[in-house]
Amino acid sequence: MRPLSVIGLLDLTTFFGGHTYDTGSPPRVSTGEDGGGGIGTAHIVAVALLALVTAGLMLWLSPSGARAKLRPAAPAALMAVIVVAPLALWAASPSGGDEKSLIVERATDLSGAPELIVYLGEDDLNTLRTTHGKKAVRVECRGRDGQVILDARQRWPFVSERGYDYPHVHQAASFEQLQRADHCRLRGTRVRLEGQVEGPVRG
Repeated sequence: MRPLSVIGLLDLTTFFGGHTYDTGSPPRVSTGEDGGGGIGTAHIVAVALLALVTAGLMLWLSPSGARAKLRPAAPAALMAVIVVAPLALWAASPSGGDEKSLIVERATDLSGAPELIVYLGEDDLNTLRTTHGKKAVRVECRGRDGQVILDARQRWPFVSERGYDYPHVHQAASFEQLQRADHCRLRGTRVRLEGQVEGPVRG
């Protein structure tokens, strides 16, 4: 029986380490389940673990002479395990702490006053669990220079209104704040929620 090549393990590590994730802004219209042809994280983790288990079994079942021949390759195999195992655990861990995006738009209300409309990109975030039971969050917006230009308290959960795709809040602001605002985030949530400010300044 031909033993598993150490180079194969290293190739597996390279493939797994090169896996990337799309962290772009959430779509404005829900598209349902992902129908793309990409390989899911669960499949990658399963393949990596299966390869490691298979390599261990083959080494254990090999005759003593074969084990002696494989002994010089043991350090390289150990390094492959050290690299793959943390990546597998990281990919399989819950994504609750990952950054999630907001949708923030410049707008004016019915009276013509300027405002920022802050949308939650996911309906299931609009619960008290997201704020650990707190019924208020802070909307913090910064300019391109990183300076805070708006910091306001808003009730939580956000409201759902007819004509709007997502739960949201209408944040009053001045025309100067709308012009300077570059990105906003929510303070007081268990996950990081932030997004770039979009739309022209109307005044």
